[in-house]
Amino acid sequence: MYFGGKVMASNANFYFKPGVGSHIETRVTLREDTQPAICGTVMAGDAPAPAALVLLLRAQDRKFVDRQFTDDDGQFFFGPLEPDELYLVKIHRSGTEIRELEN
Repeated sequence: MYFGGKVMASNANFYFKPGVGSHIETRVTLREDTQPAICGTVMAGDAPAPAALVLLLRAQDRKFVDRQFTDDDGQFFFGPLEPDELYLVKIHRSGTEIRELEN
C-alpha cells in the first residue's frame, strides 16, 4: 500500500496510521508565515511550571482573546495574532491539579 500526500500551509500537522507493509510518503511545504504569535515558558524558580493558566487579553479594553494551560514543560503558545495590536498576558498558577472531567 502506498500513500502520497502534499500539504501547503504556514503551519501544519497531520495524523497517519501505517498498516502492515505500507509505505507512507509526504511532502510538507511551509509558506512564509507573516502572522505574529507569542510563545513562552512559565517558570517557578528554576523549574518549568506545568498547568499554569495563561490568559491573553487585548490591552486597550482588557477584552478576553484566548486562554491556555501550560504543558508539562511550562510552555504556551498563542497565534496567529493581529499585527500592531497591544496584548496583555496574565499568568495564574496554583497548586491545583488540572484534569478533565469524565462522564
